[in-house]
Amino acid sequence: MLFGRVTGWLLVGLAVIMASADAVMALGPADYVGLITADFVLLLAGHAPDPAETGRTLFDTVQAMVLDLPAWVVVGAMGVTLTLTCRHRPRWRRPLFRR
Repeated sequence: MLFGRVTGWLLVGLAVIMASADAVMALGPADYVGLITADFVLLLAGHAPDPAETGRTLFDTVQAMVLDLPAWVVVGAMGVTLTLTCRHRPRWRRPLFRR
């Protein structure tokens, strides 16, 4: 659980850094070119994901939609989900005797 929380917070921090870099690029004088998830996957995996190889199923359509989102949205959503899933919850104890 601790590993999941730490990883989730690191992903949230990375998403904040990516969003701030995206905002700086948007306010700059050059054309706005944001980092999309497909570019981020290319940087991590070394090859571009190609959903058109297997046909147009529902999974391929959803995958193409996710890969077109900004990278900070996807990384932030994964971080928040991981942080909430692995959060520390105190054990609920039933009282021994009720009055």
